Amino acid sequence: MLRFLTSLLLVLLALPNVARADETVRQVQEELRKRNLYFGNIDGQSSAVLTAALKRYQARQGFTVTGKVDRDTATSLHVETTAVASVSPLPDVPVLKSDTASALPESQRLALQREAEENPDITPSPPPPAESPAPGQDLTPERITQFVQDYLRDAETSDVQKQVNYYAFPVRYFDHGTVSQEFVTKDTSNYVKRWPERKYTLTGPVAFFASEADGETNVEFTIAFDLRSTSRSSKNKAAGRTKNWWSLKGSGDELKIVAIKEARIRE
Repeated sequence: MLRFLTSLLLVLLALPNVARADETVRQVQEELRKRNLYFGNIDGQSSAVLTAALKRYQARQGFTVTGKVDRDTATSLHVETTAVASVSPLPDVPVLKSDTASALPESQRLALQREAEENPDITPSPPPPAESPAPGQDLTPERITQFVQDYLRDAETSDVQKQVNYYAFPVRYFDHGTVSQEFVTKDTSNYVKRWPERKYTLTGPVAFFASEADGETNVEFTIAFDLRSTSRSSKNKAAGRTKNWWSLKGSGDELKIVAIKEARIRE
């Protein structure tokens, strides 16, 4: 009996439904991704890829190169090393679409890493202040808000093609660079399978302002998400909020997304 119980415990510990992701590791992955030093999944799990990225960051900052999240490294990355009790741990799988490993070619990833190492203090700048869209774009707050709401409702369904139809191709897609319709279709399909139950709620007004690109309008908004997976092999859930940035462009009488980014908001 004791041998049976021991074996059962080992099996249960090995099952993927136990949330083992570490919030500190996840935040470190996010911060290193922003600095073009880490291109793996944002899943809260330590890995050789993350260790190498930490070593590169520590070397360029003049810290002791350990590949571990020590106090100096965490402080420099603006990462909390102690988890907040009220925060529910996220599972050890990518939660957001932008959490999956970048599909950039190896040559482009290496070029970004070299640029990051040559400019160690550069981090993504905040979006420009809100301005009115360019004349002739015929965009109103009501039209843009409705477009966002329609996208969120369709994103809750299992209809992959309906979700893909919101984009103009090629599209600047999260950290993957410019990608094709085939890429977005596959990525959306994988996400729907990973998280079959999805709920998105717009938590504030949608802001929009002129883009430097001709005919484009930038959009910014915040959503709350609730994701669940209840398959036999995994039973995960994740909840939180994200800041979202889109660039929109008119296509006939329709609006299309030509660029999309998101960032998890740390609660």
